[in-house]
Amino acid sequence: MAQNMTASPRYAAIDAARGLALVAMFVFHIIWDLAYFGLVAETLPQESAFRWFGHSIAAAFVGLSGLGLALAARNGLDMAQALRRIGLVAAAAALVSAASYAIFPEAFIFFGILHLIALASLCALPLLGAPAWIVGALAAMALAAPLLISAPTFDAPIWWWLGLGTIEPRSNDWRPFLPWFGIMLAGLLMGRALLAQGLPGALSQWQPQNAPARALVFGGRHSLIVYLVHQPIFIALIFVISSFAGRAVVPGAEGFISSCISQCQATGGNSGICTRACGCIVDEAQAQNLWRAIASNRIAPDENEKFGEITRACVARNAPKTP
Repeated sequence: MAQNMTASPRYAAIDAARGLALVAMFVFHIIWDLAYFGLVAETLPQESAFRWFGHSIAAAFVGLSGLGLALAARNGLDMAQALRRIGLVAAAAALVSAASYAIFPEAFIFFGILHLIALASLCALPLLGAPAWIVGALAAMALAAPLLISAPTFDAPIWWWLGLGTIEPRSNDWRPFLPWFGIMLAGLLMGRALLAQGLPGALSQWQPQNAPARALVFGGRHSLIVYLVHQPIFIALIFVISSFAGRAVVPGAEGFISSCISQCQATGGNSGICTRACGCIVDEAQAQNLWRAIASNRIAPDENEKFGEITRACVARNAPKTP
């Protein structure tokens, strides 16, 4: 590919679009965090509408990444610069994996949106000069692949990143290569179409004229660092708010304990004993890194067996002593 030492100018309108996607992501993650800490309905993140909201945000980021590749290569691709950017995203993805494993080992992010963008961008580089029909055909095949060729063979953890299995792995952010690579290529095609027709003046010449627009552009131009720092800030703020509000900062515990006590009392248990036993179950599940799976109703068979042992131990520990 041609090398070009003159950097292509950025378009403020594209940065603003990426900034809008960041705002939508903020809304998504704030709601997720509130549910995690039990301040809104804990089942909200599992609802279909909320999940599709998250998918649409991810699609915006991935599509804009493909479009950005096309614009960056319009005067010839600086391969070294492109590889540096991809390497930076890959390093950020590794940081996300490490941090999420430390906090949520049972649902850590092993192949989230940053992992996807890094790999998909790398795979898209050889296609920057390919005929549009080839890129379009590959995009269609990538989008259709999980529907046409998924198989239990790909259920092994080593293949989870690919997206062709029949199960959904437990992860707080899973964006498998297929079908999402198709969205990257669709963005690439859109960028090439814009370049072929000549960028509209509204796109190429637009500049922010007020503080909110300038904030969107700034955020879009620094989207990677914003992505990395926003969740720790949100979680810390909600933690503080929960503490000052006197709410238990145990994600999902309130609803579980209420249901647990009701079931315990329905079988003839004493109110005080039931309360202590149910609290014990939450504490022990947290100590054994099982609570997140229980709270999200995504507990594996071996974890369910361990949870049963915890439940029996807590009930026995708090049952009235026989004279």
